[in-house]
Amino acid sequence: MDYELIFYVSGGVLAASAVVFTFLGLRLEKFPGKAGSAVALCFVALAVVASTFAVLHSQHEEEHREHEAGLPGATEEAEAEESE
Repeated sequence: MDYELIFYVSGGVLAASAVVFTFLGLRLEKFPGKAGSAVALCFVALAVVASTFAVLHSQHEEEHREHEAGLPGATEEAEAEESE
């Protein structure tokens, strides 16, 4: 899978779950109740996944742009990565 795809999917799931849990929190009097730590853990996990793949995607894009621009040292690094 591509870093970009994982970033967009995890970010979309994070945003959608934020909307759903906000709606539930406004509608249900005792939300989240005993599941509070599970809800918090879910959001932390989604935020970590989204931010991790955002960084990985940005690094990949930077390497790709350097390779296209022909910056010094970029072609050797790109060729070494392609040979691996």
